[in-house]
Amino acid sequence: MFTYQIILIIISILGILLGIHRFRDESFSNSVFTLWTFVWIIIIIVTLFPNITTYFANFFGLGRGLDSVYIVSILFLFYIVFKLYNKMEQQKKRINELVSQLTLKENEE
Repeated sequence: MFTYQIILIIISILGILLGIHRFRDESFSNSVFTLWTFVWIIIIIVTLFPNITTYFANFFGLGRGLDSVYIVSILFLFYIVFKLYNKMEQQKKRINELVSQLTLKENEE
């Protein structure tokens, strides 16, 4: 086993343990916990069996297995950015509503 494989497995296990800790503290919802656990397990599987990426690359018509890892990683990052953007917009809307309510309350007094 190569050094990078050991490091990735340790990081993935720590990620799963941190996810469990956050889930118990109710910092993570069930869906977020499931998503991150799934991601860490996929990383462990790909680390232990790197030839899986070559299979997926051939299936999707890509040249190398590493190319499929890059593409999936970029798509996952775009998904995360999209989710974060939506959360920010929701927070912005909530803050605007709260400020409006506070202003109305102050004007009544």
